[in-house]
Amino acid sequence: MQSPGRWIDRRGIRELGLVGAVLLVYYLIRGFVADDFPEARAHALAIVEFERNLHIFREPQLQHLLSTGLLQIQLWNGVYFWAHAPVIALVGVWLYLRHRSSYSLIRNSFLFSALAGLLIYWLLPVAPPRLLPAFGFVDTMQRYSSVSYQAQSLKPFVNPYAAVPSLHFGWSVLIGVGVVRALQHPLGWALGALLPLLMLIAIIATANHFVFDAVVGLVVCLAALGLATALHRWQTARAPVRPALHAAKRDAREPAPV
Repeated sequence: MQSPGRWIDRRGIRELGLVGAVLLVYYLIRGFVADDFPEARAHALAIVEFERNLHIFREPQLQHLLSTGLLQIQLWNGVYFWAHAPVIALVGVWLYLRHRSSYSLIRNSFLFSALAGLLIYWLLPVAPPRLLPAFGFVDTMQRYSSVSYQAQSLKPFVNPYAAVPSLHFGWSVLIGVGVVRALQHPLGWALGALLPLLMLIAIIATANHFVFDAVVGLVVCLAALGLATALHRWQTARAPVRPALHAAKRDAREPAPV
């Protein structure tokens, strides 16, 4: 566990700047990746047909079940909005201050999954269920919420056709992994499982994603976690070698004893 002593140090400032810059570039690129509704709608309809063939197209019924009253609607709207970026930021700061190793692993997982997400958004724009009202979907965030990731003020950063993969769900899984890894306690496992479960319900209740989107988001983020884990192990294996190399170089520069 890292001491939270001097947490606003040069490394912390560099880390904050790096993460902030990467997120800014990610959302800017994401916002300009695609703007073709007919193509995005066609891909969404293909997902509907795919889920129907598997007999799992139940999102309209699930949204109706999860939206029987205003309180319930606002609950899932709140989970969708507040359990995403705000929770990621809070857990990220906590991991950085108290569990630096877990922080590095999860940060790299986020970066790798963001790169994969951008590539898929570019190759496969997909309209979310909320843009397919013919199936009975309702955009609960737009209709009932005063805050939304699709707000006009966020327009330069918004891509309404970035439904696949669902990084809303995938990133909640990564945050859960970070919490479990850091706490090493049954409470950590409970919290680590609760966040993805709530987010999975929320993305369906708000008609922002199909189940297919969540599955792809999970696969992308687990692959990113695997890559980050391999990188973490390689860096850990190299760590003991560095002091020895520095010592060898220092000894080589020192004159031999007379």
